[in-house]
Amino acid sequence: MQKQSESEVTKTVSLNSAFVPILCAALLYAVSWIQGCSSALSHGTGGGKKLTASRELVKLSPEDADDKLVPTVSGRKLTVEKMAQRAATSLLYSNEEYGVAFDAPKGYLLKEGELPEMDRGLGYLGPIPMHFAEPGGIRLATVEPPQGLHLGTNFVNEFFTVSAHYGSSEAVCNQFNISADSLGAPVTRTIDGIEFHGFAEHSAASMHQYSGIYLHAFTNDTCYEIGYGVATAGSPNSSNNLRNINAENILHKLEKFLDNVRINPPAFERTTSTD
Repeated sequence: MQKQSESEVTKTVSLNSAFVPILCAALLYAVSWIQGCSSALSHGTGGGKKLTASRELVKLSPEDADDKLVPTVSGRKLTVEKMAQRAATSLLYSNEEYGVAFDAPKGYLLKEGELPEMDRGLGYLGPIPMHFAEPGGIRLATVEPPQGLHLGTNFVNEFFTVSAHYGSSEAVCNQFNISADSLGAPVTRTIDGIEFHGFAEHSAASMHQYSGIYLHAFTNDTCYEIGYGVATAGSPNSSNNLRNINAENILHKLEKFLDNVRINPPAFERTTSTD
């Protein structure tokens, strides 16, 4: 009985000794597997972030003097942003009937159609004119500054106006209803690819002065008229405390409106041509 017990003890110890390496190997494998998974997960997450970040960055903008990285901007987003920027800084006038559109500075007054009787016009020199040689012209829109502009000066008003005479002829469109004593030098301007011809005009009365430019062009069976000018009050040699503005500078500023004028075929003509 004593020998048998020793044998059993020996076998038990031998069995336990053989099991220990197996258990250790299993534990090491499990630890190694867990570490490998966590490492792969961290690499995958970080790589995804880096990849996403790299897609959100582009090469350095050539206009960026500081060589800063700029985010990518899609063409659609850029167009929307430009339209929003223009809307924030300008007034858009568009007339589908005559195919006329233009931008005016925001803060100015955009008046569509005929001007009211109480409009400032040219002061004592009368209302803002149209210079079609024949009756039938229609004023489309007029831009004037807000009240209070150029306080403390001899400024009366400035304007930019667009009119149209449908059914006119090219020969009649080349004529202007400007009196001989107001007619100035001939003027030519290219507006939206169309050549406009006209005249400068000047008038003075009742201590008021006016300088303007009127242009005509015939297209789409329509005589288009664009005029702009500035009116002042007082005599240049008067002893009042009003500061004299530079009318020529204002005319140059108004002339920049021409860069934003678009003239297309009227809506009904575009519809007919595509049917």
